[in-house]
Amino acid sequence: MSAAVAGVVLLPCVLLALWVVIVFNARYRTCVQLENGANLGYEAVFDLSRPYLKPIAVPRLENGTPILRDMLWSIRITPTSIYGLSLEPIEERGYRFAWRNDVGLVLEYDDPAEYERLVAEAGHANWDIEINNVGTQWLMNELAGRPDFEVRRCPTSLVTW
Repeated sequence: MSAAVAGVVLLPCVLLALWVVIVFNARYRTCVQLENGANLGYEAVFDLSRPYLKPIAVPRLENGTPILRDMLWSIRITPTSIYGLSLEPIEERGYRFAWRNDVGLVLEYDDPAEYERLVAEAGHANWDIEINNVGTQWLMNELAGRPDFEVRRCPTSLVTW
């Protein structure tokens, strides 16, 4: 194959890869800032373990560190806490968690009393959203569309798996 033909074949592939990186970088480096000191954002720009490399939304610290790296369902966010249920299996079922900025992450199966205390002290969750069980991605999209929540660029890892 001549250099000219290789260049004609290679150039569109490089341009397509560059376009994908630019689009993913713009889309998945955003987050919604929460009152409790955390934010909802993507775990990484590219997730090599998921279809189409699309990352999942997770609760994260301000520096971009995920509080949990698992897919969450039934997430509840209050002015002081985040709590909910993971879909990832521990002993063939999900696990319940609670997080508060001054305490950190508490898993129900590790410390049931502390978990119950954090949930009891958390207060009213998820503002006026009437849907009972929502995932992190849905909640992030809902909050991003509301004028009282700030959507901004956040520190996000480039790749995870």
